[in-house]
Amino acid sequence: MGKLEKKVTLITGAGSGIGKATAKKFADEDAIVIVQDFDKESAEEVAGDLKGQGHLAIGGDVSNEEEMKHVFSEVADKYSSLDVLVNNAGISGGPEGLSSITYESFMRMLEVHIGGTFICTQAALPLMSEGGSIVNLSSIAGLAGWGPVHYASAKGAILGFTRSSARELGGLGIRINSVAPGVVETPMTEELDDSLLSPLVMMTPLGRIGQADEIASTILYLASDDSSFVTGQWISPNGGLITI
Repeated sequence: MGKLEKKVTLITGAGSGIGKATAKKFADEDAIVIVQDFDKESAEEVAGDLKGQGHLAIGGDVSNEEEMKHVFSEVADKYSSLDVLVNNAGISGGPEGLSSITYESFMRMLEVHIGGTFICTQAALPLMSEGGSIVNLSSIAGLAGWGPVHYASAKGAILGFTRSSARELGGLGIRINSVAPGVVETPMTEELDDSLLSPLVMMTPLGRIGQADEIASTILYLASDDSSFVTGQWISPNGGLITI
């Protein structure tokens, strides 16, 4: 019996990277996985490769409230309830400094990361009448202020949202926590120049960057009953790059 047996789970941005690894990890633990991604073809490919039956692929932009209302309506029609939500969808920031980031780029980063987290969490609540677990993906950028200012700002906002929401939702039996990964091998980091990655690896006590499957294991812990007395917290699997 898996840790998430028959639990209905929705993972945003699950067409690649950490989201994809989490979908596989959850399916291996007998969850029913809803693979959501902006790129529906990627979502369908991931869902088709998962262990077990009953999985679903859905497209949509997490920052678009109307599109996500449609997503959660489809979930309600097919499954009636939702046990786990993983707010993973995100976009990467370029190397721009504060003086060169446009207002449009800054706001787009917020719309996808914190806006998408808000929209999906709010839409999930009516489907969690029996309680549930929500896991929000932040980053060490949000903890330590590393990286482009718009990315760090958006990821930091997710931590505040998690803490505040946990206080409000605890009485409903809904736990909400955050994972703030360090540098992880994903399609996003593949875009980074080695001159940026190498110093980070050298600064990391474990001497390497993380793997998506390692982050998925942390997300699984927070999604499952193994963390039944944990809410309003963040965990940062980062190889010791920062310690708080």
